Amino acid sequence: MSDPNPHAGLMQRGAGEHVLIAEDDASAARVLRLLLEQAGYRVTVAADGEQAMRILDEQGAPDLLLLDWMLPRISGLEICHAARQRWDALRLPILMVTAKTDPESVYAAFDAGASDYVGKPFRGAELRARIDAHLRTRRLMEERARMEGHLRERDKLFTLGLLAGGVAHDLNNPLAVISAHAQILLRRAADEDSAEQLRDIIGAVDRCSRIVNDMLNFARRHPVERGPVDVADVLRATVGMRERKLSTSGVDVQVQLPDELPLVAGDWHQLQQVFLNVLVNAEQALGERGRTLRVSAAPVSEPAPSVVVELWNDGPPIPPDVLPHIFDPLFTTKAGDEGTGLGLFICRRIIREHGGWMDVRSGDDGTAFAIRLPVYPD
Repeated sequence: MSDPNPHAGLMQRGAGEHVLIAEDDASAARVLRLLLEQAGYRVTVAADGEQAMRILDEQGAPDLLLLDWMLPRISGLEICHAARQRWDALRLPILMVTAKTDPESVYAAFDAGASDYVGKPFRGAELRARIDAHLRTRRLMEERARMEGHLRERDKLFTLGLLAGGVAHDLNNPLAVISAHAQILLRRAADEDSAEQLRDIIGAVDRCSRIVNDMLNFARRHPVERGPVDVADVLRATVGMRERKLSTSGVDVQVQLPDELPLVAGDWHQLQQVFLNVLVNAEQALGERGRTLRVSAAPVSEPAPSVVVELWNDGPPIPPDVLPHIFDPLFTTKAGDEGTGLGLFICRRIIREHGGWMDVRSGDDGTAFAIRLPVYPD
C-alpha cells in the first residue's frame, strides 16, 4: 500500500545511493520519488526549504540533491548556495528541477553552484539519465581518490621497507657484540646486583633483536613456496611451543581440531609464524583478563574450498577505535619496548600471499582472529 502523504516524515526507500528531493508540490514529489526508487535509489523528500536545510544539517550531504526553485520559507536557490558553501560539486551534485527556464534563472542557478538544470515538465528518462551521469562521475572520482590513496600507501611502504632493511642490517652486528660481552661479563659477575644489571642488558638486546627481525621480515618479499600443508599439524606444533608458558600462566588452552582436514596450499614455517604471533598476542591479552584460549579449524566450501582457522580468547576486547588499525604497519598499543607494530601487518601479508584472508572481530565475549586458507589442489 502506497503512502498517501509523500511529505510525512523523512521518507526513505530503497538501498542504493541517497537522493534528497526538496519539492513542495505533492504530485511532483510523488512522481520523482517513484521514478528514483524504481531506479534503486534511496529517497528522502523534504516538503519545504526549511525541512531540506534541517535534513542537510542533521544528516549531512546526501549523494545527490534535487531542488525545486520555488520552495516555501527557503528557496531552492538559497539551499543550493548554502549547500555549495559546505560541499563541492564532486562531493554533492545539485540538480535544479524547476519551471523557471528563462536564461536569467538558468544563469542564477549555475552561479549559485548547481551542477545541472532541468525544466518542468521533465521527461522521466532524461532526468534519471542526468542523475545517473552525475552519480557515476561522483563514483569514478571517489574510486580515483581511493586508488591514489593506495598508491601513496604502497610507495610509503616500499620506502619504509628499504629503510627498515638497511637499519636492521646495520644494527645486527653491534647488537651481537653487546650481547656477547654482556654474557661474558655475566659469567664473571662479582655479585648478584651486577649480574641482575647484566641480565637486564641482555634482555634489552634480545628485545632489540626481535625488533630487528620484525623489520627484516617487513622488508623481505620472498615468494611463497606453496605445498600441501596439514594445518592441524602446524597448529598443534605451534600450541606445543607455548603450552608450558600458557599453563603456568593459568590459561585454559582448548584445541578443537577435527580428525581430518583437507590439506591447504602454503608454506609450513610461514603459517607457523602467523599462528605463533596471534598466540603470543592472546597470551598478552589474557595477562590482563580472562583465562581461555581456543584454537579451532574447520573446512568450508564457499566461496571456494578452504580451511578456516580461528584463534579465540576471552581477554579484554580491542577498543573500537583501535580495531580498524591493528593490521596497519607500525601501529601498536604496546609499551614502547614491547612491540614494533609490524607483527600483525606481516601476518596478514603472509596470508594474502597464500591466497587467503585474515580478519578479526572483538567484543565483550572476547577476541577472535579468523584465517582462511585455500585447499591444496588435487
